[in-house]
Amino acid sequence: MISMQGASVLTLYAIIIVAVVQDFRNMRISNRLIIVGFIASLAFGIILGGMPRVVQILLNISFPVIMLYLLYLLGVLGAGDIKLFSVIGGFTNFKTLTDCMLFSFAVGAVIAVARLLCNHNLQLSLLKARMYLQDVLGGRITSYRREWAEEKNLMHFSIAILFGFVIARVRVYLHAG
Repeated sequence: MISMQGASVLTLYAIIIVAVVQDFRNMRISNRLIIVGFIASLAFGIILGGMPRVVQILLNISFPVIMLYLLYLLGVLGAGDIKLFSVIGGFTNFKTLTDCMLFSFAVGAVIAVARLLCNHNLQLSLLKARMYLQDVLGGRITSYRREWAEEKNLMHFSIAILFGFVIARVRVYLHAG
């Protein structure tokens, strides 16, 4: 029989996998899925830890929004990706959330470089990124996605989040054993 903690982890995996499918199909993650994730994380939190856990959940949900909002404004990261990190925060502790975020960006960097190499436009994209960074540092802030990114280089970051979460969970298991 599966424990309540196990059910919580499986629910989170299911939500992340559905988010990846939605991202690949529609280039977005639905708010309905995010709301389901928030409600489920609160329900599991109440069952597993009561009100102290609910306070931790609310803090964890807020953290990705606060930390990643600038990346959203710059067009580097989608709102659905940030909300997906928030859902992960609702189900996990702060350490696992931050590990997931760090590993996701590392995986995302590897995927991005691989895509640029496959598309044979790594140099051009690096040049565009440099020009964009110069604009931002010069006070001209625009959306990278709208002004500089090519459609073929856009990435479904939810897949990096899925792999980042798997790596973070494996790390938890390795340190527990």
